[in-house]
Amino acid sequence: MRLGGQEPAPAARPGPDASDFMSNNRLGAAISFGLALAIVFIYGFGNVEVTEYGLNYSLVTRKVDHNTYPSGRYWIGPLNHFLKFPSILTTIQFSDLSMQTDLVEGGDATLKSRTKDGLDVSIELSFQYQIIADKVHELYTNLGPYPDFHKLFVRFAIDRLTEAATAYSATEFFTSRTIIGKSMEKELKKDFNDRLFSNVYSFQLRTVSLPNEFESAIQETEVMRQDLQVAEAEQNTTRVSLETQLIQAQKRTKVRANKGEAEAAAVLLANKADIEQYVAMQHKSADSYGNVLQELGSSEGSMLEYMQARVLRDHPADKTVVGMSMRTLT
Repeated sequence: MRLGGQEPAPAARPGPDASDFMSNNRLGAAISFGLALAIVFIYGFGNVEVTEYGLNYSLVTRKVDHNTYPSGRYWIGPLNHFLKFPSILTTIQFSDLSMQTDLVEGGDATLKSRTKDGLDVSIELSFQYQIIADKVHELYTNLGPYPDFHKLFVRFAIDRLTEAATAYSATEFFTSRTIIGKSMEKELKKDFNDRLFSNVYSFQLRTVSLPNEFESAIQETEVMRQDLQVAEAEQNTTRVSLETQLIQAQKRTKVRANKGEAEAAAVLLANKADIEQYVAMQHKSADSYGNVLQELGSSEGSMLEYMQARVLRDHPADKTVVGMSMRTLT
């Protein structure tokens, strides 16, 4: 304190500069805006895995883009996200539930239905489906997102297959299972393609279970049918063997007949030749005798004597007996 007067007022401190304040505000705003843009940019990306298809869904408009996105990374906007659908084969299996532990989405227990003739039948089968890529938007708008549409697929397959089972008798299930399986597969493929926007692959009709009494009767019938087939096969073998023997006998008979005909023809030809030769000789003899008769003056008695003399000359001496009358000797 100063003596003899008042205490001097404290000196005024310098205030903040207005230009510095404004520049600091602009810098902060720029940093905040940049961070916001970075966050918007980062959160605007969406991923679609290699096992998926994606549909771009807008949270603002509540609408879905028609385009199907395959696997990859896309910038779709911060207020959009992907609705994802499986692009790989998905299995639906109807069997014992303990056999479905490895499936992502299980099917149902063994299918229960009735045959055409009213018997209970249990069917175990499986198949796989794959969504058609350019129909993902139709699938979503008609059947909903995954896994809702998968559950509809399972219920649809149950209805379709149990209905198809009623078209066949119990005997057909036992004897024509392959044909029935192909028919079910054909119908299922058509329905999934036309109505569920998917393709069906690897359909397998595994087992068909009928009432025990009927299966036992069918097995006995099948055994008897197989025995009948064996008997028919043996009968056919015997018939073929006998027919073969008959053919061989007919061929032998034909060979012998041909041989006999050939021998007969040879004998006829030989006889014909002998006859022709004999006739020719007789004609020549007649001609020669005619000449001799003319030389003898057409005397028949002389001719007969000549012929007798010639016969005696030509006949073997050891076989010739000559009879002479007593009148001739005297």
